[in-house]
Amino acid sequence: MALLGAGIGAGVVLCHRAVAPRPPSLDSLVAMLTRPGIPLVGPAPERPAAFERICSATRRLLETAGYDTARHDQELHLIGMTAERHAFDKLAAAVAGLLVPNLAVGGLTASGFSVPVGPVAVFSLATCAAGFLLPDLLVRDAAEKRRRAFRHTLSSYLDLVNVLLAGGAGIETALHAAADAGDGWGYQTIRAELRRARLTGQSPWDTFAQLDGQLGINELAELAASVSLAGSHGARIRASLAAKADTLRGHQVAETEAAAEAATERMTVPVAVLLFGFLVFIAYPAVVQITSVSGPHP
Repeated sequence: MALLGAGIGAGVVLCHRAVAPRPPSLDSLVAMLTRPGIPLVGPAPERPAAFERICSATRRLLETAGYDTARHDQELHLIGMTAERHAFDKLAAAVAGLLVPNLAVGGLTASGFSVPVGPVAVFSLATCAAGFLLPDLLVRDAAEKRRRAFRHTLSSYLDLVNVLLAGGAGIETALHAAADAGDGWGYQTIRAELRRARLTGQSPWDTFAQLDGQLGINELAELAASVSLAGSHGARIRASLAAKADTLRGHQVAETEAAAEAATERMTVPVAVLLFGFLVFIAYPAVVQITSVSGPHP
């Protein structure tokens, strides 16, 4: 019974070790630290190997056809998507845009309707091209939303740094404590960059300037340049950070007001359509009566 219990316990331990996620290797962590702009979060969920091979083959196919798959690397890195997956999405959308009109025409032809071939072919090519370009537009829109969210995060982060500096904290302490105070993708990225700067011996401002090259956020380069001009004096750095935070808030207020005005202008369109329909509904009986009275009599 003792041996049986020991065997069952050993089997349970082995099953747990087989099912439990393994920690990342030391080589992968070192490689992650040497790459700027990579948050130190858990590894991405693993996709099936067959799907990865299909995505890689799709990228090679597009590169063979002459399409530059590296033109959206910055946006893809910003939203956490691989170039292989983006190539697969483009090809799948193009094929869908090519097949959907033809399937619809096939259904109409089977129902007995006659559809000309020329316009259908032109429309299919147009939808194929639109499907091929649609993932690029979606990636740009998602990347712009990420950049906007990071600007909001950077503004709040600089406010926290200013508060800590006003309370007597040192520059390094204020930078790391303010980064630990928030959650979300933006704060994770800032924490990862500060941790990488500490381990590699770089200045945090130089790391932020490198992050601008990775994410395409100009405010990071401007922040690094302003702090570099301020020198190593705490009061000057605090004034530079406060000025940059005020500038970011001003930009955010302007963007919010512009978005609100655009939404207000878009709201006038359905109101105008409803008003036009109401006028048509009111005027239709009178127009019918006038035309019937002024028409020819038997």
